[in-house]
Amino acid sequence: MKSIKAFFKYIGIRVLRMILNFFNLFPIKNNRMMFYSFNGKNYSCNPKCISDRLAQEPDIEIYWAFKEPDKFQTGEKIKKVKYRSLKYYYLVKTSRVLVCNVQGFGELARRKGQVFIQTWHASNGYKKVGNYTGIARKLNLLGHQDYSYVLCGAESMVKRRIRGSMGFQGKIIKGTPRMDVLVNMNDDSIVNRIQSDLGYSPSNKLVLYAPTWRTERDGSEYNLDFNLLREALSERFGGEWTVAVRLHPNVRVRPDLSDDNVIDVTDYPDMQELLYTADVLISDYSSCIWDYSFTGRPCLLYCYDLKEYYSEKSFDLPIEQWGFPICESNNSLAETIRTFDEEKFRASMKKHHEEMGALEDGKATERVCKIILSILRKGRR
Repeated sequence: MKSIKAFFKYIGIRVLRMILNFFNLFPIKNNRMMFYSFNGKNYSCNPKCISDRLAQEPDIEIYWAFKEPDKFQTGEKIKKVKYRSLKYYYLVKTSRVLVCNVQGFGELARRKGQVFIQTWHASNGYKKVGNYTGIARKLNLLGHQDYSYVLCGAESMVKRRIRGSMGFQGKIIKGTPRMDVLVNMNDDSIVNRIQSDLGYSPSNKLVLYAPTWRTERDGSEYNLDFNLLREALSERFGGEWTVAVRLHPNVRVRPDLSDDNVIDVTDYPDMQELLYTADVLISDYSSCIWDYSFTGRPCLLYCYDLKEYYSEKSFDLPIEQWGFPICESNNSLAETIRTFDEEKFRASMKKHHEEMGALEDGKATERVCKIILSILRKGRR
């Protein structure tokens, strides 16, 4: 059934690509750019970091595609268009540079003269990617064949994903823009903004709980004991603690978070700002643990379903080699927090970065923007 579905999807995309090539009749505008994040769902991540920087430059036409354009405030310099509208297809096909953070741009083939930059939404990942074969592999490769550049935050990611499952042999840009703020840690106005937006006491410390999604997307009871968590954090690190919960966008049903000391931040637009502000991160198999590891702050894995998840999805690298404390129950998590050794943890993260071949240096935004500006200026000649 899956192969039949993949076949019809592959044929459908091929046909739609041919139809949409009609827009190739219109000339490319050399100063025009198109951005989107998570297929028009967000104004966020690496594309936002890049467009914010380029918005400071004169004579660049920047568009963002959204499923709900009125939902987002982008400023005067950045124009909005409805994702997959006729205007969107026209603007994509006439843009010199395209930037996104998810696989391919589906029904649109990159035309001659365009540059497509794939930023991805993870600097480094852990979950195993499917072993595509037959028509499923053709469909997967179709979504990757139009990239001009791919951004990456770790050498292991280049080998496993970009050169491996993606089959991309083109140019790599080192580092990911959304990681710059976590590597540099030089903008504490973020903390003040988060405290104001979330409305928790500035005297409280913040623990962020950010689990990844499960195959059963309606199942969102993660069984974390928030009261026990706060008690353990207070014992080890002192102070009063507020819990911020950020669920994966793929989760359809949210758990009951009716607690005075728990805040649902799933809809907060910028994950990196939450990571910047959090004093501790609790996650599981999410790539956000890699991002947060550059802050040097405590990060623990609460993996209540480790055996089931391992058999269902598995990992490219055994979880025991990631370097993060692994806790499979609430009591184990609480005890690990009470005995947490910060110096030992930072040494473990340093080793992990070395083993993964970390490419983050806090300069990724300037690096990719320099390349984009060179492309735009060259096109004007």
